[in-house]
Amino acid sequence: MKKRSVSAYCFCLALALTATAFLVCGPAPCQGAELKIPETVPVAAGSFSMGMDVQFDAASGATQSWPTPDGYTGATRLKESPAHTVTMSAFSIGKFEVTNEEYASFVEAGGYNNKEYWLIDEEYAEGPETGWSWKEREKITAPSYSNYTTGAKDAWDLTKSPYWKDLAYSSEATSPVVGVSWYEAYAYCKWLSAQTGETYRLPTEAEWEYAGRGPQSNIFPWGNDYLSTEEFCGAPGSGARANCWAKEEESASMAGRSFGGISTAMETNLEGDTVPVGSYPEGVSWCGAYDMAGNVMEWSADWFSLRYYPRCISSGKTQDPAGPEVALPPFFIPIPPFWMAPCRTLRSIGFIQDPIGADNYSPHPTYPLRCSHRQFVKRYGGTFYIGFRVLKEN
Repeated sequence: MKKRSVSAYCFCLALALTATAFLVCGPAPCQGAELKIPETVPVAAGSFSMGMDVQFDAASGATQSWPTPDGYTGATRLKESPAHTVTMSAFSIGKFEVTNEEYASFVEAGGYNNKEYWLIDEEYAEGPETGWSWKEREKITAPSYSNYTTGAKDAWDLTKSPYWKDLAYSSEATSPVVGVSWYEAYAYCKWLSAQTGETYRLPTEAEWEYAGRGPQSNIFPWGNDYLSTEEFCGAPGSGARANCWAKEEESASMAGRSFGGISTAMETNLEGDTVPVGSYPEGVSWCGAYDMAGNVMEWSADWFSLRYYPRCISSGKTQDPAGPEVALPPFFIPIPPFWMAPCRTLRSIGFIQDPIGADNYSPHPTYPLRCSHRQFVKRYGGTFYIGFRVLKEN
């Protein structure tokens, strides 16, 4: 038998290894790919008041631009009440939301092809292969979402540089990554932990809210003032606190206005866009975290449950509390499109949303920029105004 030359053998081996690397690593070679690690800020241990009572607490010292007989706060009883003291251990949280260029490191390192990162740990109360099975079934290879304006599917194009250049929303390297499901955000954190030797994960609701409010239990990241719409929302550099939608009919100061002067519908503005993270220094929280209000909604680690806080109080779950241990639908109404499946909790609001308006649980303005405000969506429901930030354990 004729022996192959050493050079021929090496060539074949190199070719095989290159093909394997492409399959495992994804659109770019693993070796030499730049690892962009999200910057974090320390959050000191302490206690704060989690949630919010429906009645305004005058003892908090907050000023309020909406004088009403009952001291209206915007809180919704089913989701946020009652306020209760929670004690938190120290941790670090993302200074910003995870950006496109940071998330690209995960894609380029083959994160979508490595099942290990998608296996869900027991404490998240979900089948371990749920996320991986969903990704494989739906053939998910990168962030994607439905464009509400055109109806078309927008997704990262892994043949282009940068992958997000043609997206209708979040088209800059330092814009927050959007179109990621809870499973994708979870897998990213698990991958980042493996790369760095540190423990990264999604924050619980309590951790997220504490990073936004601090030991003073501020209502908003910047303090306790209920502001006018122009002060809430505006372009970067305008002095506004957040990237959100300023409705024209609400552009005047809110002082002295009655509920009758406000639209109570859940309205959105599809012509807005994300902005690069950190664009609103006026809205930074006590620990130095940016965009805790506005830009994008953010995934938390927890399952969503209505009236969860009373159960936490009755069971003494007030030290580093995690979310519900059983996944249940938010409510049972057998009429589409009501949510029938278990949902994960979201915090903050997106750039398309009104900072004054109502939600499904209140006929009155809810001021959803408040740090205690809770929302929910199906865990595979990534869309163009949902992103996330990481938590790093100490």
